[in-house]
Amino acid sequence: MNTFGNIKTNIENTAIGIAKKPSFKKFIKEFNTIVLENKDLAELYFIYDDLSSNKGLDIDLANDYINESIEYSQILIENQTSDIRRLNNWITSWNKTNKNNYSDIDNVIYTKGIKNLESILESKKNIKNLLIKEPSRKEISENYNMPISTMVKIANESLKKEISTLPISEQKELESIVSLSYDDLVVEMKNLKNDVVKKLKSSLNESKEIDLKESINKTINKVMDSKVSHYDYYKLKKLSLGL
Repeated sequence: MNTFGNIKTNIENTAIGIAKKPSFKKFIKEFNTIVLENKDLAELYFIYDDLSSNKGLDIDLANDYINESIEYSQILIENQTSDIRRLNNWITSWNKTNKNNYSDIDNVIYTKGIKNLESILESKKNIKNLLIKEPSRKEISENYNMPISTMVKIANESLKKEISTLPISEQKELESIVSLSYDDLVVEMKNLKNDVVKKLKSSLNESKEIDLKESINKTINKVMDSKVSHYDYYKLKKLSLGL
């Protein structure tokens, strides 16, 4: 079976190739069902995008970011073997290619053994060089106004679904969220998590209903598990406003 990097490359190339064809609508519908509606595959798809983007991270932060992302990706891949196989079978039914735009990420995730250490470290270096590079304003704009045909940036794709139904004022707010740098997003996310958890715990202490207490505890756990992403930050803001 192909690596996830091969699969993702094939998805993106196929989407671009059929973007103006009648079959594109069918392709998008199937992609949504197989990937976007599968939380783990959507996260894995986003991680690959994240690790191949210019983010302007601090060098030390970039190292930790890579290690944690790779470790989490390995867990996702191990636990989603059957779904990844299904995804691979689906995309190869549309198009077959051996291209891989994510070979460094694949190398770090899939390669094991001390004899391959030099190759893994070289791939990590290449990933880090991308992450520490500052994104241009053009890149930020492209990520926000991303055409669906590129099939990149799952987080922004999720935001697009929300944006289409929102008033102009809220669309501008989303644009400001998406333009946050990773470092700023980390700080904002931490503060927002603390604020939301504080509100939830206050509700928990006031509640006497067992079912409601369980629901609040589950919500607290979900908040604490939220990843540092523009989409999760947006969802947390909506949750905070409703508390």
